[in-house]
Amino acid sequence: MSTRFWLLYKNIEKGTKVSLDEFSENKELNYEVRNSSLSLYRDVITEASRIVNESEDSKIIWELLRRNIISVSLAQELIDISKIIANIFSIDDAVIYSMLVRIMEDLEELYFSIQKYLSSNA
Repeated sequence: MSTRFWLLYKNIEKGTKVSLDEFSENKELNYEVRNSSLSLYRDVITEASRIVNESEDSKIIWELLRRNIISVSLAQELIDISKIIANIFSIDDAVIYSMLVRIMEDLEELYFSIQKYLSSNA
């Protein structure tokens, strides 16, 4: 998952390197960023689901919290992000654009939390 994670992460990062106007006008970039955000979220949540044996996103997040794999603040961030991701192709460009760094940082933190847990429980 590591190579794919960073590829998707870099695709999202492209959206942070342009202005909001360019993000809105460049439909190819806009789609790539939205699709990569969805894919990255799904990949990391799927990896987490293997640890906690849950299938519903909110249950996965709360079980990770219960097991002290993630912090309370990250759990809340992930719940917020899950709502954005669920509607990512219908949400206004300005909202998505303003959330990109948050999406990247929170999914990266979740990714590393999962990796740390897996390496310590191997």
